[in-house]
Amino acid sequence: MILREADIRPPDILAEYLRLNAEDGRRLLEQAGTLQHRSCPGCNANNPQPAFKKNEYSLVHCGDCKSLYVEWTPSDEVFEAFYQDSPSANYWADTFFPSVSEARRKAIFQPRASQVNAILASYDMRLKVAIDVGAGAGLFLDEFNKLIPGKDLRVVEPSAILSRTNRNLGRQVFEGYASAAAMDPAWRASGDLVTCFEVIEHVADVDAFISSLRDLCRPGGIIIISGLCGTGFDIRVLGKYSNPVSPPHHITFLSRAGVERLIGRLDLELLSFLTPGVLDVDIVRNVLLREPEAVTDDFVRDLVLNGSEETRAAFQDFLSKNCLSSHMWIIARRPR
Repeated sequence: MILREADIRPPDILAEYLRLNAEDGRRLLEQAGTLQHRSCPGCNANNPQPAFKKNEYSLVHCGDCKSLYVEWTPSDEVFEAFYQDSPSANYWADTFFPSVSEARRKAIFQPRASQVNAILASYDMRLKVAIDVGAGAGLFLDEFNKLIPGKDLRVVEPSAILSRTNRNLGRQVFEGYASAAAMDPAWRASGDLVTCFEVIEHVADVDAFISSLRDLCRPGGIIIISGLCGTGFDIRVLGKYSNPVSPPHHITFLSRAGVERLIGRLDLELLSFLTPGVLDVDIVRNVLLREPEAVTDDFVRDLVLNGSEETRAAFQDFLSKNCLSSHMWIIARRPR
């Protein structure tokens, strides 16, 4: 079965979420004195090249590593309050995710668990303790536990409600952010495996965030991070028309070169960079069907609108295999 964007992002629910997100973004910008400048979250260069504006936020490309990012972001304190209580964050938690949780279990979390298990096997990792940062309701760990039962699966999760959900499943939970967990002696350097899925695009201080994941991992352990790649096909082709580019929720879109410099700068070993995405072509097609002006390149338009299903699937496979999808996985090791 071919996965479609609508399977995990129903159009009407997605549209309402994006509307609320844009309104929230404007409200954050109206809070005087709350914006802070940042250099490239990938290579740390200060060479921003204007890209486009989205929800009144200015996005730039790094002139050195080509990462895409929001240059001026709300402060950490504003972001924390935003994620704890805002119309878009509440809509995601109360309406969006519950409506697609079981569909995502089959389409995302089961394949994700299988892929993580395969990665561990490829590096001959003997797993005792796994820590999932930003675990949500724990669906990934549910599926991972089915593949390798009996392991110590732990959770770092700032939401009180979701933390309670995981505790009720018998998991050890740190209720808070990775930065605080990494300073707790009971958690620091405790994970053979540290995972963090679809969080990095929300993060302003990427160095501090990755450092926290590193500090949760034991020396010799593996860290797996997934996120949005700024040089991936659908983001690169659609630009401001890309739904995943949605500040203030999504503000960081690293390139492969940016990832390589980031991981090296933080004393980690980059084992692999993958883009196993399967939706780039479908995402571009859906946008073009709604907004024909979004893409002017005749080749791309003809491919995604008029190409056969087999042709589109083959092109998506090409993107995934050649690290050109916008869905990226970073596999790193903390040196011994």
